[in-house]
Amino acid sequence: MDTDDPGPPASADEGRYWPMNVVLALLASPKLADELARALLFELVGSVPDEPPKASDPPASRMREFLGLVRHCEKQPHGLPDLVSAVEQIEGASWTSHIVGELVRKRMAQIPAVNGSAAPERTEDDPRRDFFVSYTAADRSWATWISWRLEEAGYSVLVQEWDFVPGTNWQFYMDKGVTQCERTIAVLSPAYLNSVYGRLEWQVAQSDDPTGLARRLVPVMVERCTPQGLLGSVVYIDLTPAVADDEARRRLLGGIGGARTGRSKPTEPPPFPRSGEPR
Repeated sequence: MDTDDPGPPASADEGRYWPMNVVLALLASPKLADELARALLFELVGSVPDEPPKASDPPASRMREFLGLVRHCEKQPHGLPDLVSAVEQIEGASWTSHIVGELVRKRMAQIPAVNGSAAPERTEDDPRRDFFVSYTAADRSWATWISWRLEEAGYSVLVQEWDFVPGTNWQFYMDKGVTQCERTIAVLSPAYLNSVYGRLEWQVAQSDDPTGLARRLVPVMVERCTPQGLLGSVVYIDLTPAVADDEARRRLLGGIGGARTGRSKPTEPPPFPRSGEPR
């Protein structure tokens, strides 16, 4: 759904306004007006409201609930991404999930500057990552290129080439990837489609989100192939035929952004259609 809403105020004080902008986006959701949906939202991010939500709660009470939720998430190591994920699970692709995702993304980009230091690196005690990259050995160079570009853009990645260091348990880390990462990227190629382990990995991601509403499985096609069955029904990011590095990066990050927010609206208006031009 398009909106004329200009979004949050763009100023040096944006950090001061952003919690209320998130609250307003949550209040605008018809689904979250339901007490069970609000209770589920709190449960998904591991927070407890001061009082259990009731269907009769006035907007002012819901506003206080949501404000407490946002402040709770901002204090947790992975709270803001958890908030985005929870809203996406409840809302699916909606205006609210899109706006909350964008607001959180901007806020997380500001946090190092606000704190005056670099964002803390993840440790073994914080196993969650944004993406697990599932690939076969034939596509190792693509897997590392995708992982590098994602981490360069600020995402966290678990990838065998870098994280399965000597001494680690291969099976444990593979299970950690498919069960504890927010999303699984399947690097699609003919070799991947024939890989037994590749199939197991993408099937785990899809079984966790069979409808695709949360977009847990994000295929990235690096070599032309024809996925069959359940995998063939999942929309993929297409990096074929061979394109330049910058174009491939643009496609990758644009597709990943759409998977996270549930929408891929361009930042520039489309050109005016003219008769006789290719469609």
